[in-house]
Amino acid sequence: MLKIKKSFLILTMSTLMLSMPAMGLGVNASADNKPVAKVTKSDVIDDKKPEAIDGGSNTGSASQKPTGPYNDNKNIDDNKQNSIATTVSDNAYVDDKKTDYHLINTDTPTVTPTWGDYTRVSDMSAPNSYSSIDSVNTGKVTFQTKWFFPLGFHVGPSEHGNYQGAVMANGSIYFVESAGTNTNKGAIVKLKMDALDSLGIDATSQQDLMAKVFNFFNRKSTYGEDNNKQLSDYIVKTNSYRTANNKLQPKANKLNKIVTAFNKKNKRILNIYANAKKKMVSKINAQMKANRKAAAKIRKQHPKTKKKKHLRAVKLSRLYKTYKALKASKNKPVSLSAKNRRAYAQVQRANRSYMAKDKKQLAALQKKINANNQKIDKITQDNELFKQYFQLSKLIEISPVTNIGHGQTLSYNPSNNHIYIAQDDELGVVGADFYNQVTEMDSDTMRPVHIYRFKLNNNDHYYAIHTLAFDNEGNAYFGIHQSPDEIKNAYTLFRGTMSGDTISFSPVRGLINWPASYNQQVTFNRVNNRLYLLSNDMIVSIPVDEVRNDDIKPQDVHYVTFNTNREFESLSFDENGYGYLMMLWRSELLKSNVPLD
Repeated sequence: MLKIKKSFLILTMSTLMLSMPAMGLGVNASADNKPVAKVTKSDVIDDKKPEAIDGGSNTGSASQKPTGPYNDNKNIDDNKQNSIATTVSDNAYVDDKKTDYHLINTDTPTVTPTWGDYTRVSDMSAPNSYSSIDSVNTGKVTFQTKWFFPLGFHVGPSEHGNYQGAVMANGSIYFVESAGTNTNKGAIVKLKMDALDSLGIDATSQQDLMAKVFNFFNRKSTYGEDNNKQLSDYIVKTNSYRTANNKLQPKANKLNKIVTAFNKKNKRILNIYANAKKKMVSKINAQMKANRKAAAKIRKQHPKTKKKKHLRAVKLSRLYKTYKALKASKNKPVSLSAKNRRAYAQVQRANRSYMAKDKKQLAALQKKINANNQKIDKITQDNELFKQYFQLSKLIEISPVTNIGHGQTLSYNPSNNHIYIAQDDELGVVGADFYNQVTEMDSDTMRPVHIYRFKLNNNDHYYAIHTLAFDNEGNAYFGIHQSPDEIKNAYTLFRGTMSGDTISFSPVRGLINWPASYNQQVTFNRVNNRLYLLSNDMIVSIPVDEVRNDDIKPQDVHYVTFNTNREFESLSFDENGYGYLMMLWRSELLKSNVPLD
């Protein structure tokens, strides 16, 4: 059964990728009677060009203006932009102190900057495991594959499995899926991780399930087309039985709730009765014991002599009658309080009358539901995964395809339980007419609730944000792989506010030594209150209080480096502080073996 449950995930992903209605599907992941379709090189559209991400002077490209047809820099729901609260600032850059920048004097770890030509991983038969090669001010860590991701959750000509920013909140992981290079379009995918794990799929032998489901229903292949046809047939054939159960199940649930509540009350009343009876029996036993002692005393005081025979018989007879009455009273109804007697009588009447009726009705409903399920089972004999999809369909949500910019600014604000994404269509240093645009969304519905548009002008030097994070109090942070004073191999952090009518950011004077390549992400760990800066093969962390107070010391800066030659896209944290690292190519999510420091 566990093996079947683990296979259910395959189906979860497919319907969403296919943009089909939220209806059940199924195939058995491990139990495909046909071989899983192989992904050929022509099926995969790779991003061959290195990403132009906030490059320093050694990158050769500090910014990139996408040329795709979707370079509109509009909000997540273009048709409803006017109905969403919007805050605009012509300059959110604040530097009253005329910042005197300085490089934090830290040791730097061993790392080989990775600018492109990444190692490609194709084998999904076993999880990958990457241990750090160096660390500064902290311990080492190992990341191991939790899930390989499919080529994409949407099927389209531009799909190529490019996953960007990711955050964890509310037992779910949210990540951005790009629709293709230079399109600036994509979607936000929400996986209810806790619920998926509870189904038993969080096992190293199942790390390839998500990728398998994409291949199984990939309509670019003949095999995928056949499976989609089977899916459609399954939906049509099982629709009437599922519809009937959808009507019956709420009634059964209501009756079950009534019966459960009654059983709970019945148990409480019977416990009162049992305790009262126990006390009564204990008292009677004590009285009977005293009676036996009295009889023994009479026998001793009045031996069987002719003179005292009558007296002895009379006294023993009285004690015997009392003893017999006490013994009989053990089986009589217990003497309870008036309130408890009424409750006990009510329970007994209910058992004989309306509860018996409810239980009978519940049994009849359940019989009909089971009969419908049996018919669905018969239809599903060779397509078990189609059926089981119903258990998983609510565990994944995907936003409409929208403007995501480059896609790496997805962030979570613990202070208001909202997620944010910047439509960063341009990166690095930009022109004077460019407004950064950040959309704030409800984390449950993934619908926009506020838009922030602002320029960052430092003496006619305009910045486009490419990273974004929030701490527990709602303070905002971003970082760029540049130094305003042209200090080499430096990283500048900004702290500020993005809430309501206020947008304000100030640079942090202490610059971070940056021996790695691209600036991939800034993220926040709610468990240890540290800000994390991500690059390819390097993770840096700093106490968020020291960043906010502009008082970063060398010992505050922690480095962990790797030698994977792969692209690190994002880092997120669960409620215990374990790190989840999104890697390309191929796309996979890896979990740390220890909580990160």
